[in-house]
Amino acid sequence: MEQPRINIGVLLRRQLIPVGIALGVGLIVLIGQFISNSTLDSIVGVLVSWGAIVGAFALLLGLANLGMFHAGRILKRDAQMPFSILIVASALVVFLLVLPSGGAGAASQWVMRYLYQPLEASFLALLVFFIGSAVYRALRIRTWEMALFAISAIVVLVGSVPFMAVVSPLIPAAKEWVVNVPALAGVRGILLGVALGIIATGLRLLTGIDRPYSH
Repeated sequence: MEQPRINIGVLLRRQLIPVGIALGVGLIVLIGQFISNSTLDSIVGVLVSWGAIVGAFALLLGLANLGMFHAGRILKRDAQMPFSILIVASALVVFLLVLPSGGAGAASQWVMRYLYQPLEASFLALLVFFIGSAVYRALRIRTWEMALFAISAIVVLVGSVPFMAVVSPLIPAAKEWVVNVPALAGVRGILLGVALGIIATGLRLLTGIDRPYSH
């Protein structure tokens, strides 16, 4: 049976050149974090600036994709059309307001202070009800892990009430212990796992095992 022919030009364009560029840039930036050299620092600075520019264009492409998606909903008169109209109109208004003065201008600061921050505070306030619902479901104890979680949640919730310090100083002390010892240890363990995952992903990209840029 005849073997399929390998197109050298396609192989170079889709595999070797992108992998070589990614490996070279990644290794230069990585070495620049460990070696102090003026020439190397300037090269790393240029590469990082290029990365920021590419990231900005990626955000613009994401915004364009979002606009096209919701514009398609509007043209098709989808059931979610009112929400799409609201999203597209909000994005256009904010974009046109911020574009002349830039991200640090007065218009951008006004949008952040009087629109974005109140919306963010509203969504965070809604989390209280979701957390309360989650605690209620978790209190239906079936295993010892759920019992431990429920006890910890009750201790933290009760210990956060201001007048509990008057009732007994042991309750706020127990709350501080739960927050600063087991909860903090769990958070640090999660962060360590995330860091190891990022390192593993970076090594797979640097060694060419994962090549999302070569397709």
